[in-house]
Amino acid sequence: MAGEKTADTASGGNNNKKKILLIGAAAALVVLALGATAWFLLGGEAAEEEAQATSAPVAAPAAIYASLGEKFVVTLQEQGRQRYFQASLSALTRDESVVKALELHAPLIRGRLVALLGEQDFAALRTEAGKLALRDRILATLQDVLQTETGSAGVEQVFFTEFVLQ
Repeated sequence: MAGEKTADTASGGNNNKKKILLIGAAAALVVLALGATAWFLLGGEAAEEEAQATSAPVAAPAAIYASLGEKFVVTLQEQGRQRYFQASLSALTRDESVVKALELHAPLIRGRLVALLGEQDFAALRTEAGKLALRDRILATLQDVLQTETGSAGVEQVFFTEFVLQ
């Protein structure tokens, strides 16, 4: 009789382990089903796309380069001698309406820039620091004109496409 109890106990232990495994598997299936249901009900794909869209960096609009017209030629004085300064300029913007505004207000812009270029010191323009300072003043002049005329500065940068001192 002692041998029979040991065999029954051993087979009963296996049945308990099988029951626990079945209950665990059933619980896992219920949890997965609830998770999938919640995902679909709460907008799963849309929420996932929205999360990706907010985490992705927003690309800046493409750069647009606009020429500021014909070459600028001014005379400068250096130690009693007459010198010439010639420059061609382009402006960087990201808005097509700014390009149209630059064209529309070209006479005003060119007038202000000719005056600005004519005030420069010839010796200072021969240095890199002088060229950078002039470029910054040109940018400020452009932004000022556009801000006054259109309500938006619009130009991010100005470039010398030609720069000649003689």
